[in-house]
Amino acid sequence: MNAATDFHDDEFDDVYDDEAPRLELPWFDDLVFACNNLSDLLEIENEALISHDPETVRLLADNKAALARLYEQSVLPLMEDPELAQSLDQDQRDELVSVGTRLQQLVETNARRLRAEIEAYQRVMDIMVGAAKKNVTSTTAYGRAGTFDPTAGLAGGSLSFNKAL
Repeated sequence: MNAATDFHDDEFDDVYDDEAPRLELPWFDDLVFACNNLSDLLEIENEALISHDPETVRLLADNKAALARLYEQSVLPLMEDPELAQSLDQDQRDELVSVGTRLQQLVETNARRLRAEIEAYQRVMDIMVGAAKKNVTSTTAYGRAGTFDPTAGLAGGSLSFNKAL
């Protein structure tokens, strides 16, 4: 055996790996925090959308916006300098992939459910508007001279309804 192989043994690797200092990366910690908390919030919002609970969705809106801003700010250093990812150890990379994948899936589900909820509300409004339009009663408006005047009703003139017909 030579000095190089004697120096590199398995016991040394185990001790070194366990005591290796973890780099302090504020953007990484903020990004993981934002992803985890935004994912948790989206799970709650998705459940509220399934149960048609707009009050819960409304109550979550401010926190959702704040977490989305934190996410954007935290991912910015990585987008500006993709080589920062090289500073992450394997555990950090795995964690980032895991939380990112979870967040992506929840965002996609949330977008589908929000679109469905908006479309449902729009259909209800369209039905109500259609029903209101069908129930409009046709009236005849007369002017001050007692003759038919189609603009009289708009200007606050008198209206009459011929009940005999």
